[in-house]
Amino acid sequence: MGKWNVYRRPLPRTRFQVIWHIEMQSNEGVLSGIKVLDLSQGVAGPFCAKFLAGLGAEVIKVEPAGGDPARRARPFFGDSDNLESSALFAYLNTSKKGVTLDLDVPGQARSLKELAQDSDILVESFAPGYLDSLGLGYDDLSETNPGLIHVSVTPFGQAGPYRGYKGSDIVAQAMGALMYTIGLPDREPLKVGGESALYATGISAFSAAMLALHIRDTQGFGQHVDISAMDVMTVAQIHSSINEQFGHIPVRRPTNLVRAKDGWVSPGLESGVQQGTWPKICELMGVPELAEDDRFTTQEARRTNQQALLEVVGSWAATMPKEEIYHTLQSLRTITGYVATVEDLLVSKQYAEREFFRTLADPVYGDVVHPGPPFRMDDDGWQLFPAPRLGEHNEEILGGA
Repeated sequence: MGKWNVYRRPLPRTRFQVIWHIEMQSNEGVLSGIKVLDLSQGVAGPFCAKFLAGLGAEVIKVEPAGGDPARRARPFFGDSDNLESSALFAYLNTSKKGVTLDLDVPGQARSLKELAQDSDILVESFAPGYLDSLGLGYDDLSETNPGLIHVSVTPFGQAGPYRGYKGSDIVAQAMGALMYTIGLPDREPLKVGGESALYATGISAFSAAMLALHIRDTQGFGQHVDISAMDVMTVAQIHSSINEQFGHIPVRRPTNLVRAKDGWVSPGLESGVQQGTWPKICELMGVPELAEDDRFTTQEARRTNQQALLEVVGSWAATMPKEEIYHTLQSLRTITGYVATVEDLLVSKQYAEREFFRTLADPVYGDVVHPGPPFRMDDDGWQLFPAPRLGEHNEEILGGA
């Protein structure tokens, strides 16, 4: 992974750090020895820092006294809705330590500056210019720590007329034009569910931070990394804007899903089916005569007559379980998939084989199943520890500050 010790600084080891070291010494992870300050809030920035922690970096989550707003996000574990029971916060902040600092208080701002002197990466999501106004911006911190990698994760980035605007997941999807391609042509555009834009932004921030770390260790300098959620979403659907430049205007289309006996399936028969496979599929569905039907004999014909095709497939699929349809059509080398539920994911043989889900024994919530990272490496030292309680490590890290 490179020469991670170029700017590494020895730190006095506290009682907690000794315990942490003992727990990790058998499988420390590829970022062992890297120190990260996570000042970010919400989803994208904390998700970036979560990956750094998972790879073995020592990540210190810095929150205001009232906590990261994610601590108030539903759902909550059990019947409690206090600052320590949010499922979202518990997921986004695994394997981190936690301290509280009010950056508007000069003495506490100085404490952060001292922590930054010994840090490799700082992740933050404040409005552009806020940290600069406190003397905690990249220019200020890099004076005493030129190797610092400062990762800013914001809705619109550090420059441009929108830089000070507020954002959210739906704003990122809308302003990045992803929503322009989703939904029915005669209805309003649709948002991809959950916080997918913010998670994608977090992964982009993580990737950029790792690249900046490599540059620092090979070329000897840190830098300010500027991540814009709007940029990330525009890249995520860039095919639409590229296609339009070549005369193909993107349009929203009806879904190609059909209802199975126990859910939904994307049969994928309008494309990616070899010419000799179509008759076999017709035989399988009990409609061999359609093998010679001009509406379906070629891929182009099936795309043109997609709705008629889906009616035929839907009549067959309605009598069968979705996973049986999936395996049957995949065995014929079609591009078939089914809409998985959470229960489907947790019992998936694919995930079981890859040991994707990990069970975390939380001292408060009991066993909680977490998804693993979206990549595999030879050194599979993924770290998974409970998220910190609010200010849990103030004494160990800040001492009397």
